[in-house]
Amino acid sequence: VTGRFRVAVILLTAATAQVTVFEEFRVAGVSVEFMLLVSVLAGYHGGPERGAVIAFCAGLLHDSLTATPMGLHALVYAPLAVATSHLEVRLARSTRPFLGVGLAVAVAAGVLASVLAGGLFGLHDLDGPRLVRTAALAAVMSVAVAPPTSWAVRWAVTAGLPVDVDLRGGGAESRG
Repeated sequence: VTGRFRVAVILLTAATAQVTVFEEFRVAGVSVEFMLLVSVLAGYHGGPERGAVIAFCAGLLHDSLTATPMGLHALVYAPLAVATSHLEVRLARSTRPFLGVGLAVAVAAGVLASVLAGGLFGLHDLDGPRLVRTAALAAVMSVAVAPPTSWAVRWAVTAGLPVDVDLRGGGAESRG
């Protein structure tokens, strides 16, 4: 199975889950930002180039399924994936709770950036405290579904990448 096919499967599955399952489960009007989560994890596992391309495609797919202007989420998701990939390099030896907090911050930043970008088109009129509450709640809910999502995204985006060589004495490990 090729890497592109794996990515297509992940994106289509994520889009389907976003508009069906996660739209039905809301807390205070907020749902899991699954496409954003997949984009952030693609940047984390796939690096800046691969993560940006996958995040851009995820954003376009998200826009095609919602009533937002085409490209709005792609405009936000791709730079966020690149930023996440650069932070991943610096946080290589971090603990799981620290990575969870980092993921929550990335998702919250993505929600805030999406709302601000939507504001340019007159789509949102959220006040400051409500916007922060929405971003924080979406981040917490998204982190709750992150572990299996991270495994699936890693499986998809690392297909075909070379084997990692640990220079600190751990040997080689397969990424796919």
